[in-house]
Order: sequence, then structure tokens, then C-alpha cells
Amino acid sequence: MTRILTFTAMGVFALALSACVQEQTPERTSFDGLAGTRTVDTDGDVEMNGVSVTLRGRVGGDVEMNGASVDLRADVDGDAEANGASAELDGDFRGRTLVNAGSASLNGRYSGPVEVNAGAAELRGVFNDALVVRASRVNFRGDAAAPVRLIGEGARYGWREDSASSRVRVRGILSAGGTICAHKVSFTSGARVGAPLAVIADSAPEFAPGFDPVHVTYQPREGACA
Repeated sequence: MTRILTFTAMGVFALALSACVQEQTPERTSFDGLAGTRTVDTDGDVEMNGVSVTLRGRVGGDVEMNGASVDLRADVDGDAEANGASAELDGDFRGRTLVNAGSASLNGRYSGPVEVNAGAAELRGVFNDALVVRASRVNFRGDAAAPVRLIGEGARYGWREDSASSRVRVRGILSAGGTICAHKVSFTSGARVGAPLAVIADSAPEFAPGFDPVHVTYQPREGACA
């Protein structure tokens, strides 16, 4: 009898320990449907799939969103991935960020590396790590602390090469320089380049009055951008 009681006590202790461990495991939030909006405050991961998906709040883990319309406005500690015809991101992103969209708009702060593949990309955020953008239209209004690669590709995501030659316009700050390759490249008066920036284009880049091109070098574009 003593042995049975001893075993039972040990079993209760094991179950209590197991329950304690389960409570400490972050939960995963998911959505699958036509249209969904979630406001979360979680240490776990979030996944949303639908025609129109919207996420707000704080995520301690990773975020993955897939839909025709993707709207992600949150603080994300892990990696973030957005795939859609239209993708809008804003918030504080601390991990790796990947966006694949017909139209992509990025605001907010990005501490990790960022990759964007789009038809048109509007970049207004603060980018503290590597930034790689491949799009037919790139409009850079942000602030990049690390070297960038802005690649204009005229035939991405439904954009035809013959009717929409790739264009990159710089209106923001490229503190660490980098590389820009496209059919056409231009810099506005408010743009700033703080380190060597190689421009590869069909013709020399356009400089608006007031822009300082001291760090910009040009070479003719031959074929597709690498």
C-alpha cells in the first residue's frame, strides 16, 4: 500500500510540473478565412491566411501573413513575412523581414535585414541592417544605416518590360551607400548619400538642384541587373 501511495504522489508531482511547463509555452495565433482582423499581445507566433488579413499589436515570435491584401502594423520581435497583391507594414520589426507583393509599402523601424520583391515598392521606414529591394518602381524615402541594394526590374509581378522600364527614385538618406541598378535612377534635392554609392543605369542618374552627388559613381547598364 505504501508503494502505491508513493507512486501516486510522484505522479501528481509530475503532472503538476508538466502543467507548469505547458503554461510557459507561448501560444500560436492563427487565422484561415476570407477576411480577418486580429489585435494581439502574445509571446508566440502569428499566422494569418485569407483574402484580406490585418494584424495589430505585439508579437514576441514570428509573423507570417498571406493574402490579396496584407496589413501588418505591429511590434514584432521575431521574423516577419508578408505575401500578397498589396502589403503594408508599419511598426517595430526586430528580426528578418521578407515582403513579396505587387505593391509594397514599408514604414516603421527595421532592426534586422529586409528583403522586398515587388512590382512597386514605397520605402519610408528606418532600416538599420541590410536592405535589398527588387521592383519595377522603387521610391525610397526612408533612412538606411547599412549599404543598400536597390534593383529595378521591369518585368516583375505583372509589370511589362516594354511598357514600364524600371525606375529608382531616391528621396531619403543612404548613410552607408550601396548599389542601385535600374533603367533610370534619380535623386531629389532632399536625398542624402553618405558613402560610396554605385549607380548602374541606361543613362547617367538625374540629380535635382541641391543634391550633393560627391559619393555617387555611374556606369552604363548592360543587360539585366544582377
